[in-house]
Amino acid sequence: MGEHRGGQGARGVSKGPIIAVVTVVVLVLAVLGWFQLRDRISDQGTQAAQTCVEGNAVLDVTADPDISAQISDFADRYNKTAPVVRDHCMTVSVTAEPSATTAAALEAGGGAQWAGTGPAPALWIPQSSRSVGVLVDHPGLVDGQPKSVAESPVILAASPLLAQALTITPTGWQDLPRLQSDPNSLPPLGLPGWGGLRLAMPTGAGSDATSLAAEAVAAGVSGAGTGPVTAQQAASAPVTAALSTLSLGSTAIAGGAPTTTADTLKTLAAQPTPATGPLHAVPSTEQQLYAATSAGAALGGVVLTGATPVADHPAAILAAQWVDETRSRAAAQFVDFLRQPEQADTLRGAGFRVDGTGPAGSEAVRFAPITSVLAPAPADVTRALTRVVQNPVAPRNSTVLLDISGSMSDNEGNSTRLRNTASALTAQVGVTPDYSNLGLWVYSKGLDGAKAYKVTVPTGPLAESIDGATRRQALDSTLNGLKPATATSTYASVEAAYAAAVKGFVAGRPNSILLITDGPNDDTSISSRQLLASIKDSAVDGKPVRVDVITIGENSDSATLRQLADQTGGTLVGVPSSDGPELSSAIGKLLA
Repeated sequence: MGEHRGGQGARGVSKGPIIAVVTVVVLVLAVLGWFQLRDRISDQGTQAAQTCVEGNAVLDVTADPDISAQISDFADRYNKTAPVVRDHCMTVSVTAEPSATTAAALEAGGGAQWAGTGPAPALWIPQSSRSVGVLVDHPGLVDGQPKSVAESPVILAASPLLAQALTITPTGWQDLPRLQSDPNSLPPLGLPGWGGLRLAMPTGAGSDATSLAAEAVAAGVSGAGTGPVTAQQAASAPVTAALSTLSLGSTAIAGGAPTTTADTLKTLAAQPTPATGPLHAVPSTEQQLYAATSAGAALGGVVLTGATPVADHPAAILAAQWVDETRSRAAAQFVDFLRQPEQADTLRGAGFRVDGTGPAGSEAVRFAPITSVLAPAPADVTRALTRVVQNPVAPRNSTVLLDISGSMSDNEGNSTRLRNTASALTAQVGVTPDYSNLGLWVYSKGLDGAKAYKVTVPTGPLAESIDGATRRQALDSTLNGLKPATATSTYASVEAAYAAAVKGFVAGRPNSILLITDGPNDDTSISSRQLLASIKDSAVDGKPVRVDVITIGENSDSATLRQLADQTGGTLVGVPSSDGPELSSAIGKLLA
């Protein structure tokens, strides 16, 4: 009989399944451990990166004063995010500096060194792209294309009644010179007792609005539309006359116009009687006016018709020698931060426009829609317009006395002395405003019977008609047709021209003779002493006529001609050759 296993006997358990389970568990734990270790290593790497192993670094930003407060606020926000760039803990520091001052410092240093007084910036936020354009002579100084942070159109800030009148009667930029020059331009607009417009054109640091306004006036006068204004348009007589009129009117303001836009706004708002006060208006950005009215200034704003210049506040990352890769990257990150939607409300609240919209505005600043924006002109055009504003061409009464003796046929460069001189004079006539009086005498020997000189174009207003053409056209035609003659009779010609100038004196403007000669006097009938005595005897009290002299090349008469200039309050300028910029520059200086 077979035996059965008893209850106390033990059944054996197979080890294979147990080993398999244990192995699986160990493998699972190993995998989980590896993932945890990997994550820990990754976290440690991230933490290591956040410890700024390269130390601290500062991103210096220079911003125009009109937006520097907001940029400083954004810098504080940005710094609180503990930004790290290339293992550097970055801190943004903002310095307020007028755009013109920073541009001059950058231009002077050329990117090789910082010529300013504050910290050398890696990021620059001027009032407008026109300021960045000044750096055109230093290509590569700006890294990439600057991005606009905020915008502000240039408008006319004025006394409230004047602002209302100029809004009811639509006024364009091209109308300002007429309103400035006409002593009774404002009463027809419903402003009895106001006289003519007294528009300030401040040119000190912090007056970018003046330069932008000058560009808008040039566009309006020349018919450039939305621009950009060209070099030819900027150099035209109508533009020169318009800007000169505005600038001369500004300098004539009682007590002198303030040097900055901000100071002008304060002075304008402080006048108890705007109609009879020294100031009526000033070009201003919309934001500058908004800030002034928010502070309690009683002022109004006018969006003039025509293309409107805009201060676009570009963020320009500099590629100067003092800007390393870390600061360059930090500047790019900060610019992105500035352009995030979270910053827009702060900018709008300060009176700027972002994406075309600003705050609700006030009774003074309505933030009217801008129908057309003026495209920025090239840097050389902007400079040319600024030069006219800073050095206006005053209405004058001048006669050019030009030597056409045989030596003027000598070749210099690609043409003769006479042709070079005539071309330089033609260019000057082209930029002289219509309201100036100009004439041309030529001299050599026996040009008009026994006379050594000839009056080819009598002195008078350039726009005046003579013999079926304007005086401007007559001058151009005469200069183009000049031919050299023979000898040089300088002294007799100067005597006659001076006597005629005294007789034809025009009060209220500079009266002068511009003598241009390349050789000594050949006429021995008059000595140098007799010439100086004759000029002294011909002078009339209260009718000063200045004799300016340009000598071309070596001239043995220079001592006498200098005495002549000094005696009459004039200037002698010697140029080495008629071929080159020196002659044109001298003519422009002495006829401006």
